[in-house]
Formats: sequence, structure tokens, C-alpha cells
Amino acid sequence: MMILKIVKLVILFFAFFSTLVLSDSKTKLIIGYGDHDAAPYAIERAEQLYDGIIRDIITEISDELDISVSYIKTPRKRIERYLENNTIHLVLISNPAWLSNSEKLQWSDTLFIEKDKMVVRADNPKTYQQILDFRGMIIGTIRGYKYPTLQPFFDKKHFTRYDVSNLYVNLIRLELNRIDALVDADILINYQLKQVKNAEIFKVLALTVSQHKIQAALSPNAPITMVQFNQALKKLKDQGVIAAILRKYQIE
Repeated sequence: MMILKIVKLVILFFAFFSTLVLSDSKTKLIIGYGDHDAAPYAIERAEQLYDGIIRDIITEISDELDISVSYIKTPRKRIERYLENNTIHLVLISNPAWLSNSEKLQWSDTLFIEKDKMVVRADNPKTYQQILDFRGMIIGTIRGYKYPTLQPFFDKKHFTRYDVSNLYVNLIRLELNRIDALVDADILINYQLKQVKNAEIFKVLALTVSQHKIQAALSPNAPITMVQFNQALKKLKDQGVIAAILRKYQIE
């Protein structure tokens, strides 16, 4: 009986060890995200990413590719460097126009379309039909972000850029009249205004500042290829998975 027990223990040990080896041998992809990825792109609990569009899409992609993933909180100003030196492998919510080293990175097919919108206070009686109508205003923006459509106007001092860390802070500043308007993605604005208790004091303007394709940025030496990523993405889009994730956050 003792020999039988020993044999069983040995079998269990090797089974457990084999599981660990297989787990460790799985390809691991490191995902970068940060405070600039406002909800519903990234939703944190106790400083850990636990929900949101980034996590949902990456979970589906990793299941398709049979890889493991980890998340590293990355300041916006370090994204280019971290991608280039492989500190992180992938940033999901991006666009070549936003990163200074875009030509050194690999870019995915389009995940979805994002539109930049302006928000003003609801008690603002003015009409805004074109960007020039914002002349003389202080515009709330996100630190480290590029706004190709607005930049020429910032350069010519038509209006002033005021950077903060995220959309929520800009909404507070707009409520307090510290800024005259804010610019951000429609996806983020729609979600945030569903969360705040004073949404009625804000007005989302019909004017679209710009629209852009959301694409994933992959580091030059990532452990997966862009072909693999795009194949998984196409399958998820064809199956309606990406659309379902967007609907989950009531933003499609």
C-alpha cells in the first residue's frame, strides 16, 4: 500500500510540474495601458485593470491565439519608448498619427472608428459650426495626446490647449468654468456622461473635430506577428464579438 501511495504522489507531482511547464511555455504578450485610457477603455479596481474595452478585446484575442497576457500601466509620454524597446508589446487603443515613432511599429487592421467631439456647458448659448468658432477659448485636452486637426489652431494661438490626465478631470474643470470646452473621443464622452450625476450641465456639440481608425500598435520584436493578430481580429469582427463588446458599454 505504501508503494502504491508513493507511486500516486509521484504521478501527481509530475502532472503538476508538467502543467507548470506548459503554462510557463505559453507565449506571453505584455499590454500597455494608462490613465489616458479613460473608462470604458480601461476600468480599474485597486489600481488593477479588471474591466473595459481593452481587457475584453485582449481577452478574446489571447483566447484565439492561445497566449497569456499581462498588463503594465504606462504613462502616455513613455508609450513610444516602451513599445520600441519591448518593455511592452502592444497598445490596443492607438493610431499611427498619435505616435512619433509610428514607422518603427507594426499596425493592426482597424478595430473600430472613433470620433473626437467637443463638449461645452449646457448654459453656453453660442453656436459652433466650425473649429474657428472656438477662437479665444481654453480647450481641455489630454496630456501627451496629439490632435492633428486642432494643432494648427493651437500653433496660431486661435485657442489655448490645457492638458490634464483624463476626461473626468476635464469634465470637473468644465463644470467649474476653468476651461471653456473639452475635446475627447465620442466613446469616452458618451460613457462618462452616463456615469456622472450632473450630465445635464454638459452639451456635446454636433461638430465632429476629427475621426480616426483605432488600431493596435505592436512592438517590432513582439512574441506574436501582426498577421496572427489581424487573423484573430478578423475572426472576432466577423463573429460580431467586437460589436458586442462595444454594445456592452452602450456606445455602439
